[in-house]
Amino acid sequence: MLVKRRSRKFSRGFLFLIFAVLVSCPLQSFTGRPAPATGNGIDSIDILHYNINLVLPDLAKRSIIGITDIQVYTLQDSALNIQLMLEHLIVDSVWINEERDKNILQTGNILNIRLEEPQDKGTTILVTVFYHGIPVHDPHWGGFYINPHAAWNMGVGMTVIPHPYGRTWYPCVDNFTDKASYDYFITIPDTLSAACPGTLEDIFHNHDGTNTWHWSLSDPIPTYLSSVAVSKYTILKDSLQGISGIIPVNYFVPEGKLSEAKSTFSHVPDYLRIFESLFGPYRWEKIGYATVPFQKGAMEHATCISVPEYVLSDTHDFNDLLSHEFSHSWFGNLVTCKTAQDMWLNEGWAVYCEALYREFSNDRADYDRFIQNNHRRVLEYTHIIDGGYYPVYGIPEDITYGSTVYNKGADIIHTLRHFLGDKVFFSTLKKYFRQYAFQNISTREFESFLTNTTHVNLEDFFNTWIYAPGFPHFSLDSSLIIRDRDDYVTVLFLKQRLKGRKDYSYNTPVNVTLLDGTWKTHNEKVNISGPVQKKTLISSFRPVAVMINLDRSVSDATTSAYKVVKHAGSYTFDNCFFKLGGGAGTDSAFFRVVHHWIGPEHSGYPAKMTLSQNRYWSIEGVLPDSSDWQGSFYYNFSRSMKNGYLDTLPPPPSNDKITLLY
Repeated sequence: MLVKRRSRKFSRGFLFLIFAVLVSCPLQSFTGRPAPATGNGIDSIDILHYNINLVLPDLAKRSIIGITDIQVYTLQDSALNIQLMLEHLIVDSVWINEERDKNILQTGNILNIRLEEPQDKGTTILVTVFYHGIPVHDPHWGGFYINPHAAWNMGVGMTVIPHPYGRTWYPCVDNFTDKASYDYFITIPDTLSAACPGTLEDIFHNHDGTNTWHWSLSDPIPTYLSSVAVSKYTILKDSLQGISGIIPVNYFVPEGKLSEAKSTFSHVPDYLRIFESLFGPYRWEKIGYATVPFQKGAMEHATCISVPEYVLSDTHDFNDLLSHEFSHSWFGNLVTCKTAQDMWLNEGWAVYCEALYREFSNDRADYDRFIQNNHRRVLEYTHIIDGGYYPVYGIPEDITYGSTVYNKGADIIHTLRHFLGDKVFFSTLKKYFRQYAFQNISTREFESFLTNTTHVNLEDFFNTWIYAPGFPHFSLDSSLIIRDRDDYVTVLFLKQRLKGRKDYSYNTPVNVTLLDGTWKTHNEKVNISGPVQKKTLISSFRPVAVMINLDRSVSDATTSAYKVVKHAGSYTFDNCFFKLGGGAGTDSAFFRVVHHWIGPEHSGYPAKMTLSQNRYWSIEGVLPDSSDWQGSFYYNFSRSMKNGYLDTLPPPPSNDKITLLY
């Protein structure tokens, strides 16, 4: 990828010149000679810099006046046409290198600009667009919002295509790959404040009841990470020591919420410390959060994360959300997905970072709880939420921001960490951010990077977990134990079945655990390939139990839990739909429950018997002879979204009952 050229910042004097021109030109809808339909469009230019002048004189009117200067760099010879996007706003005039251009055509959200003469490759052109109107937003999520008290944008539209949604408030090349630096000049009533990416350069007092806030961002970002938030803010300022130096911190919060803000954002230093230790230096010029009156989530705008006002509280209930958005400072903002089909590289990793924050701020057990709860939700709900089983790469654009990308993405990253091991996994991520900083990457390029960096062949991993839908299901069919002098040979017969997919996994490493009667363990990693596999393990003791994936490091179509039970009582096995009770007067026991998210095999059962196609359980462990336990298996006859349509057997007749088979 070409390195972005550093652009020259427009001067303050030029800003006031442009405003003077705006006053002298009547606002009118402009039409002219249409630009050619082919050639020299978005792919033929690179935007180096945006200079956004936005005027919001009266929020109650919900309208904006804009002048955006765009520094355009031509990528092809004979460039004759510049194509920008601007949605639902009226273009008043367009100027090329400070001369008015009449050869423009605004059709829908496309603004075609015909140049007077062809331009050579490598030419820099100044395009200035005057426009006004009432901004639009996606009916589901994203766009530009104005109410009488605040104005803000959310940089993506979840149901619009393309998803980047900068075009709702300024003309731009609206995709994931065109990155530019920015200056923002936001003119608003002097009772309000404006938050934008980058560094606050100045506040101009206009002596007409308005102020102009000038923010400048030197590092290049795509349009969806550009932002503005206007409200009656209190600005809480801080600074943090990062790996590369002192980082200024700004929190924009509503008046009267300072105490709650200090509590809510008190863990931001932990986010910085943990993610820098895992991924490398924070590369941006500030850390920022701006609260907005938005009820549907948050957005990782570069250095100025937009979060809903409801996160402000004296509790820490929103650490997952806040750490997720902050992790985008690496995953998404520093290295950006190349297309919407690669979105798991942004969002799957950000969800996984929620788990990493829990692990390194609390403990591994907290990480495991997050991962296993997420894994259960993926198996139970994701295919319903998204309308089918999909691979995390190549997702249809109407579900770019669905559960497959976010939740299943995090699920398979957990498996990737196991595949590589912690040392290689985290050292490779640091190199990733060094090598691809401020660039874009595709899934295929990410696969090549991992393979070349780790020297591990990841073709089978990506074919199984990234490029295929559904899940493999691994199980132990049977085992045979043979004494061989001082050792014991355990012959394993492993099976692989399929959930929501057609192709088998190959060379998937799964941990196998052997236990003896004193709970002594022997752990070994075996590669599973195809539908049936025979493996041999050698141990110094005679196993009494054989378990696969006890550590739950592989996110296959099972959920499981184990407990060391020392006393009589009631024990819930999370994500397994099982509760254990009883046990009075017994010795300690090792219980493991596996909930299989796939129907049992039918061989050996009466032909007329109807078995669940969606689940079965297995109970494993090391149990004393004196054990006397009872188990409760949870089954719901209500076929609904609430239970993921998991229980689909017809209700039994009134004189019959469901039977649990052993």
